[in-house]
Amino acid sequence: MRFDFKLLDFVECEKDFDKLAVCGSNKDLTWRELKNEVDIFKKKLQNYNLPKGHPVVIYGHKEVEFIVSILSCINLGFPYIPIDTIYPKDRLDKIVNIVKSSITINTIDKQITFNENNLSTTYLLDDPIIYIIFTSGSTGEPKGVQITQNSILDFQKWLNSDFGLSKDSVFMNQAPFSFDLSVYELVGFLSLGATIVLNSKDIIENHLLYFERLKKYSCNTWVSTPSFISKLLLSFEFVEDNLKDLRTFLFCGEVLPSNSVKRIKNSFPSSIVLNSYGPTEATVATTLIEITSDILEKYSKNLPVGYVKESSKINLLDIDEQNIGEIEIVGDNVSIGYFKNEELNKQKFEKKYEKRSFRTGDFGYFEDNLLFFANRKDELIKLHGFRIELGEIDKEIMSDKNISEAITIALKRGNEVAKIISFIVGLKSLDIEFLKENISKNLPYYMVPADIVILDKFPYNSNHKIDKNELINFYKNM
Repeated sequence: MRFDFKLLDFVECEKDFDKLAVCGSNKDLTWRELKNEVDIFKKKLQNYNLPKGHPVVIYGHKEVEFIVSILSCINLGFPYIPIDTIYPKDRLDKIVNIVKSSITINTIDKQITFNENNLSTTYLLDDPIIYIIFTSGSTGEPKGVQITQNSILDFQKWLNSDFGLSKDSVFMNQAPFSFDLSVYELVGFLSLGATIVLNSKDIIENHLLYFERLKKYSCNTWVSTPSFISKLLLSFEFVEDNLKDLRTFLFCGEVLPSNSVKRIKNSFPSSIVLNSYGPTEATVATTLIEITSDILEKYSKNLPVGYVKESSKINLLDIDEQNIGEIEIVGDNVSIGYFKNEELNKQKFEKKYEKRSFRTGDFGYFEDNLLFFANRKDELIKLHGFRIELGEIDKEIMSDKNISEAITIALKRGNEVAKIISFIVGLKSLDIEFLKENISKNLPYYMVPADIVILDKFPYNSNHKIDKNELINFYKNM
């Protein structure tokens, strides 16, 4: 049993009927059972007589019903809006109000809330919207990224051809469905007829249970942010004999440290480590590379994020003297824009080469046809008139083998940067003054952090990325 986005319906394959499809936090479903549950749930939704193109909010966590709801919406032509319970209820209410959805599916209570007042609101396009994922905006207001069927098909084709995945792939899902990293596993298992293993917040936070689940379902494909695996590498010793099925490690969403790759390869010598890059606005990712031993050796200080996928193009805008420019993505994978936010759409999206384009706010450079991530706009600062790339400081600090993670943050007084602080995870016995002396050999004096703080571990936000705001608050309260 498989799912084909192009047909927006199940395609039956006899041999796959009894294969596990979804292993949720509450139960497991074979492909046959998944199809039956989708058919039943579709009939429930049809009773509300929603017009095609009407947005449906799905609220829940890692229950199989979340997947059932997603598939039902796709089949019926309703854009789905995933909201995980890790977010406060105020965010749910705010998003429901923004999209004017008449339907909210609660996958925990297995209930559907219906608001007839919003029934007339529809978004029917020639290229139908598959999902709208709300990300944090710079103004504090969530912004809805609209991804259409053609963008999903473009992503699916690339995923199926270039990632070495197959119907035998068993995806270990870590990201919530409201974080687009999860689309890797979602599209992967649906389009290949593979298996997805969902993990609740409680499982994810209990590393022992997480590894037991990896082993139980013979997971062979790991998908996460680099930060997430860094936590596990520090707190739990990988043993290949116990997790012998793990073969592919796929990363996106943050800079991948070379130290993490080395540790993975030490524990899993035959593994494939894939690094990728792309914002939510460009359907998960646009570049890909396998980090081989040769790549690791050649680019140890800054690993490449990959080659640009065939159907897309990346331009570098406003290139400086170091050949670093803002990354612009052009292609069918680019979103049609933010939901009802024309002002921001004019700033970020336009047409190029008869395709949609998006200015990412990320900076990068090309070397050997490979894209390298340099920094975010908010990581490019000025201190006492000097331009500083915070990521460059992190890379220099990470060259010390006793340090496993590092992140540098600019502390501001009003709109001005007052000083820069580096937070590190490493040996408690590290001599901070000696570390500063070492990094000053390769960095100018104005890039040496005013303070370096050693932590046991970094705080992480709901998407398992390092929580910079919490680090700033921690420093201010020291």
